[in-house]
Amino acid sequence: MKNTNLIAINDLMIEPPIIEACGRHKPKIRTSEKGIPLLQEGAINIFVNMPCPLKVGFKAEMALYLNEYNANHSRKLYVPTLLDGDSKGIEGELKKALSEDELPEILIASGFHTVLSTSFKKKYIETGIYTGINHPDYLGKLPENHKQAALKYNLGFLAFGFWSIVCDMPLCEGIDLPRSWTDLLEPKFKSLLTVHGYNGKASIANILLVLKEKSGTAAISEMAKNVKSMMHFAEVIKRLDSTDPERTPFNLLPNAASVQIPSKKRAAIIEFTDGPVLAPMLIFAKTSQINELQPVLDFFWSERFTKVLMKGDFHRPNQIDWTANYSFPSWDFLLNNDYEDISAFLEVEFKKGLQPE
Repeated sequence: MKNTNLIAINDLMIEPPIIEACGRHKPKIRTSEKGIPLLQEGAINIFVNMPCPLKVGFKAEMALYLNEYNANHSRKLYVPTLLDGDSKGIEGELKKALSEDELPEILIASGFHTVLSTSFKKKYIETGIYTGINHPDYLGKLPENHKQAALKYNLGFLAFGFWSIVCDMPLCEGIDLPRSWTDLLEPKFKSLLTVHGYNGKASIANILLVLKEKSGTAAISEMAKNVKSMMHFAEVIKRLDSTDPERTPFNLLPNAASVQIPSKKRAAIIEFTDGPVLAPMLIFAKTSQINELQPVLDFFWSERFTKVLMKGDFHRPNQIDWTANYSFPSWDFLLNNDYEDISAFLEVEFKKGLQPE
């Protein structure tokens, strides 16, 4: 029976891949760094890479749904993310897969490092082994550039988050405020920026790409000159409106983190003329099993999961006012290049501008 609830955007263009029985091999079951098996043979395996601020809410709701589903179905759900919090590490194992049998049935990615890496993209997305899933009521709500990216490149948009600048209000009094992303390149903002990052790396690839497209490659290092520090969003939030002498007026954060700022903190998001930078959350399912996966896909489009997303300021395509301004890199550039190469290039250029300290 043809699925009518969700739309497999390429079902008219891509036939499910044919795998000859004699050519199949027993899938290798890899483990996470904590020794958690990443796949369970015979199960519906689900990999989910949630942004850090959403992890607690996701795990709670996903665990409830998993118990409900498994109590009523012979084929069980298996979600290694519930057992090992390193969702990025788990997702990264996908690039080692040698066949469809070594892939999860459903994949949700809040970052591009795996799904837009050339090797994974060419092997499993462009061939149609995975299909990007879009809700039929929402696909038409997308702006034309995102809609065409979904149709042309086999992408499924589950939700969209945002990146913005948070102003530490006591420090912002009496100084000029940036009003656009390109304003962040101006020398007057030297040492006035803090950027969310971890392990010494800034997590702002899409913002840097927006600046590169607007102002050229030199813009990446120019912005870095204005960065005083990089730290995890939790540390940024902690020192907002505090006595910490190292805090800065302007703090570049995902809105998923910004919504966690306590109301007593004197902080506010600065509205840019070119809008926040979008952070898409993508969803894929194995083409060969879409009908069987339908009930699980329905959960990820359900009201209960929508509430999980909204707590982290992620919104469905139909919840966003697309007449407002938003910034995002060119999809054609992203999809015609290896995102791992892009990230490596951005890191090199960014470090060129960072202050020695």
